[in-house]
Amino acid sequence: MTPRPLTSPGRISLRNNRRLHSLWSLWLGILLLPTTLPAEDWPTYRHDSRRSGVTEEALTFPLKPAWQHRGGTPRQAWSGPAKWDAFSANNGLQSMRNFDPCYFVTVAGELVYYGSSHDNAIHALDTATGRESWVYFAEAPVRLPPTIHDGRAFAGSDDGFLYALDAREGKLLWKDQGAPDDRRIPSNASMISLWPVRTAPLVSDSNLFYTASLTPWESSWLISLDPATGKRRFAQEVADVTFQGALLATVSTLIAPQGRSAPLLYDIATGRPTGAIGHGGGVFCLVTENNELITGPKSQKAKDNQLFLTNAKGARIATFNDTTRAVIAEGVAYHHTRGELKALALDTENKDLSQWNVAAPAPNELIACANAVLLGHLGEVHAYSRKDGSLLWKTTIPGRGLVHGLAISNQTLFISDSLGGIHAYRP
Repeated sequence: MTPRPLTSPGRISLRNNRRLHSLWSLWLGILLLPTTLPAEDWPTYRHDSRRSGVTEEALTFPLKPAWQHRGGTPRQAWSGPAKWDAFSANNGLQSMRNFDPCYFVTVAGELVYYGSSHDNAIHALDTATGRESWVYFAEAPVRLPPTIHDGRAFAGSDDGFLYALDAREGKLLWKDQGAPDDRRIPSNASMISLWPVRTAPLVSDSNLFYTASLTPWESSWLISLDPATGKRRFAQEVADVTFQGALLATVSTLIAPQGRSAPLLYDIATGRPTGAIGHGGGVFCLVTENNELITGPKSQKAKDNQLFLTNAKGARIATFNDTTRAVIAEGVAYHHTRGELKALALDTENKDLSQWNVAAPAPNELIACANAVLLGHLGEVHAYSRKDGSLLWKTTIPGRGLVHGLAISNQTLFISDSLGGIHAYRP
């Protein structure tokens, strides 16, 4: 990323020493100002194809409310824990696949985007004012935010289609049906496909990936497309699994979460299966900067809260107990456990890496920017210094909904809550 150039001082006359001195003092003052990292987009769910939740952009605290948008109460695909799973004949289970508790947002340039399970639409808002720029209606709920790439917005819907829209105007460019059949069933006050698209679209190395899936007794589909034209590169039929949540990727491997079951691994070039993570579920899943994988919880049981860090071969590196959220940035793992937010240096030989712990509420969402770790929970957002854990800022959002979504772009923090609110905060 290239920092924005400083404003040119214009022409300087050497005859006017006083003016020259004033301009030189101004220029020196500019040079001595604290530097900030350039603004970044947040173009896909949890920022990137690794779903890292980490941006290199810094925030300037304190932040103040800029605008709020109400999109109607989300209608989740799966609400609450399952009392019994007929397919596995198991009970006392984790919540099914709670991947859509709010309207997560993505941000590119001057627009912020979200998909709605309330009105079955993809929305684009002006980042400066929150005013609606355009709306595109699908035929069923849109449960995850669109992925923005090369001027296009890609979003999947419960109607079984992946939509490619012009990111600035919302015009349909093309769409792709996940399964070869268009059978529909009633669900959550909508008619949905037997193969809804419930994965956040993923763009990696000029390839677009998505899945279509609902029940393990109907085949699922793993699909790769040319993001410009929609031409298919492969479509793999996968039996006995259910893909739902956010696809993610390493350089060579596509990782497909299933919810309570362990994530499955596929060759990113061919879509052929290469195995599964040998432990834990995939309710929470991210790839670290070293191509290691964090996934969890450990088991399907409702009382289990444990995340595992594994390498590319599936060997366990670390275990995070009593936690459901973590983020890793520059060799430091930030996670919440037993009433504390902790910074744990994974490279124990590097003495310069931060290690601290501070009292903090349990998060529904956890992300990091260049200078802070941000935690969202019941009606509040807290920001802690990455250096020492000190509290930099906190706020209470209107309505006090559960904060499930956080995103950062262009010096603005976007907060998404369980009541359908999207809130923008900036310096």
